[in-house]
Amino acid sequence: MSYTLWKKKLSAGGLLYVILDKEIIEKNKIDIFSLAEKLSLCKIDIFQFRFKDNFDRENLVIAQRLSRIVHRRKKMFIVNDRVDIACLSGADGVHLGAEDLGVREARKLLGKRKIIGKTVHSKEEFRRFLSQKVDYLSIGPLFKTPTKPFLSPWNINLLKRLIKEVKKVLFAIGGIDLINLSKVVNVGINNVAVCRGIILSNNFKDTVERFKLCLKKAC
Repeated sequence: MSYTLWKKKLSAGGLLYVILDKEIIEKNKIDIFSLAEKLSLCKIDIFQFRFKDNFDRENLVIAQRLSRIVHRRKKMFIVNDRVDIACLSGADGVHLGAEDLGVREARKLLGKRKIIGKTVHSKEEFRRFLSQKVDYLSIGPLFKTPTKPFLSPWNINLLKRLIKEVKKVLFAIGGIDLINLSKVVNVGINNVAVCRGIILSNNFKDTVERFKLCLKKAC
């Protein structure tokens, strides 16, 4: 799918973004490729490969294979943090964290036709990155999450005020599951990024369907 079509899809809302976290997947003895194959058959819109180790060669090989799996189903594939691996794997873009390469530098390396996402953890970061050339912002954590135990969840009322009349594509992230999803929707965000809530599910299809149904109602 072209960059222009992806931009339109991002703007449409109701998107479900799954994070394939290498550490969590390995810890639970799950085969990442089998997982990606199964999830790619579900109504997931975006896949992200997230890793924090320094096994660059291994991670590039994994990213290349995941890219092929995801693209066969016409889904978007994003690499977390690493612009170089995103470029070499054929990913559709990169997701930058708080301490990663700057947006301007990433855009120079990736070019104009790749997706760049950014995580924001505070009101100050949110306001700063609204004006930058990112395609979407992930706001989080919305709830307590073992992935980021040192970060406090956002104040829901503050977030409601901040996102009013904001035109940037927004995703909620952090500890989101089917139990608290309605709280996310009530804030006014109709796109979510989920890790454990999906990849550790006992029934991928049912879980994804329920996520999508709730998000669709919010659009």
